[in-house]
Amino acid sequence: MIEQALPENGYFGLGDYYVDVGDHRVFHDGQSRHLEPKAMHVLYQLALCAGETVSRQELMDQVWHGRVVVEDALTRIISQLRLTLDDSKMRQVIQTVPKKGYRLASDVIWLTRQEFIKLSTKNNAGTGLAPSFNKGKIAALITSCILLALLIFSLLPKTSDSQDSIAGALTQDIEKNNAITETTIAFLPWRNLTGEERNDYLAEMLPEELSITLAQSDSVTVLAHYSSLALAKDPQALDSLGEHAELEYWVEGSITQANERIRVLVRLVEKQSSNAIWSEVYEDDMQQLLTLNTRIVSDINVQLFGQNAQANFTTAADSVDINAYQAYLQGNYWWMNGKTSEWFSRAEASFLSATQLAPNFAEAFGSLAFIYARYNYHDIYMGKAVAVEKATAAIEEALQLDPNEINALLAGALLAIEDLQFDEAEQLINRALIIDASNTRGLYVYSELALAKNEFDVALIFADKALRIDPLSPWINVNKAIVHFWRNEMDKALGAVDNAIDIDGNYTWAYVWKAKILSQRGDISGAIEAMRACLEIDDGSPVNSIYLASLYTEAGMLEQAEIWFAHTASLYGDSPDARFWQSYLSFIKPQDNPDIALRLLNQVTIKTTRFFSLVPLHKALLSSQPTLIKQALPQFLSFIERPNQSGFWVNHHNQYSAYAALALMQQLDKAEYQQKLDLLSAQIKIFEDRVALPLPPDIK
Repeated sequence: MIEQALPENGYFGLGDYYVDVGDHRVFHDGQSRHLEPKAMHVLYQLALCAGETVSRQELMDQVWHGRVVVEDALTRIISQLRLTLDDSKMRQVIQTVPKKGYRLASDVIWLTRQEFIKLSTKNNAGTGLAPSFNKGKIAALITSCILLALLIFSLLPKTSDSQDSIAGALTQDIEKNNAITETTIAFLPWRNLTGEERNDYLAEMLPEELSITLAQSDSVTVLAHYSSLALAKDPQALDSLGEHAELEYWVEGSITQANERIRVLVRLVEKQSSNAIWSEVYEDDMQQLLTLNTRIVSDINVQLFGQNAQANFTTAADSVDINAYQAYLQGNYWWMNGKTSEWFSRAEASFLSATQLAPNFAEAFGSLAFIYARYNYHDIYMGKAVAVEKATAAIEEALQLDPNEINALLAGALLAIEDLQFDEAEQLINRALIIDASNTRGLYVYSELALAKNEFDVALIFADKALRIDPLSPWINVNKAIVHFWRNEMDKALGAVDNAIDIDGNYTWAYVWKAKILSQRGDISGAIEAMRACLEIDDGSPVNSIYLASLYTEAGMLEQAEIWFAHTASLYGDSPDARFWQSYLSFIKPQDNPDIALRLLNQVTIKTTRFFSLVPLHKALLSSQPTLIKQALPQFLSFIERPNQSGFWVNHHNQYSAYAALALMQQLDKAEYQQKLDLLSAQIKIFEDRVALPLPPDIK
């Protein structure tokens, strides 16, 4: 085994080629080329031993870790590297050493992140090499969020005692964030130098865990996760945020792993000079990962505040099984990064594994509870009864282990919102925000509660607060767009989703809401293009493919609609869902005998989402059939009956059911349903007065 030189941070120069190991990209002459992870790992291993021969067996061991692969796998990758480095003919950069291996015969210059950015982008004008962020939008977004924060809470409506306490906690948080004694620091995701994409979760989530731990100090303000993630991709955005948020330092690093050991290079960089004022290499067994985290945080704290500032940093996860902790990090990674069609199943599997390995792991139970409570946000269908049962069990377990587990409290709030138990939801969110007034998840859940209560001004206040804390979060920008949508502020809503797409061009949720906003404005062709872009990123979501098909149907493009309904059916396999969506276009035609359509419709798992609803079709199939209407009415009314109170509650979640119930009751004996008709009509009128959005004619 060759003694490896210490890599600086996963950036190096190779003649006039510049290599970013963590991002699997090679920059040359104003162009960027992507390498598959295994190819980049081979190049990295050769660079570590530049000028020396590395045997084929050593490369196989380092890159494939002993797994059996076809004999020409390494040969193919060497050919790919030579092609990337324009070395296929001369073979002067990567030389074959007969019967031994390969040698990188070029000088390697290890670079800091700043040196790499300067050298790799010096010729990128007009080439498309520049980062994809819209700098003007991001700078304006950050500036407006910072300025708005100082005014926002003086406008907070006083609707309840608990809301007063939330406002107080948030005001205290603003004062804390603006205290001149605090140091503002960002933890950028590390470079993944392991050669394995499956370790991306470590490179992203370990710095996040460090930031959460360091934030225990009253002397530090830590930049939120998504903003740190976005800034790592765009140095100019880092400059903008540094100016407006008074960012003083950032932490960057790289991670390698082999033979159950982990090595981390950590740098503390001063924003003003862009110089690393401290760096350290940490290496230990994976089993000591939690101890390693504590060492790193403590060392950073000492570098910031001196030896006398040593603190006892702890996390609730310190006592859990290390394998459970890794599973928990994987769950958080998929929760934050998974595509629409995959995030829930991957996150659920990881969190379940964490709870099974560590039954005392409150955070894992809390995270599991939250994603179950979000049962109507993911494509892996889980009926409400099952989801509530699973979420409730996880909430109880988490809060028994830790009464302050924030995700468990917020999961309970989400369930209460869905059941129109607004007072209970407000109390739970209040508890969470008193524990951590800067918890962005708690803030946008409060904005969801305000929307459900048709309190649109309050919803905007909390959406703005969350955005101020994490301005480069794609989800929080979409949440802001949702609030603007229900305020009938479509230009602002569109601007917010475009901000989200500028931040993360692969964030499918932003494209779906862009389509909904454009559709509401009557721009069906624009909505179709947004959904096509979404499905090019991830075509495994039945909800999204149904929405695109319904947009094509609305545009009268039935051939394209049929293609996407067929695609939806293929995602469901052999099931009633598949048969229903395969025949949907025939069902929406006038039906002489709707029995078959009704039977299939009753078996469909997802009937209503934020983007389409089968309630209007259900109402149409029931029309003029009094017996069937009476049988179906309780189902529609159950979605709008407010528990423990007389009457109904109409909001953006149940509007389809409310209009359908009203129309169906009007077809029956009015004397029998007069009281319910009057109550429901009054609530619909209140909803329409608050929401100035025209409703689809097929619902009214």
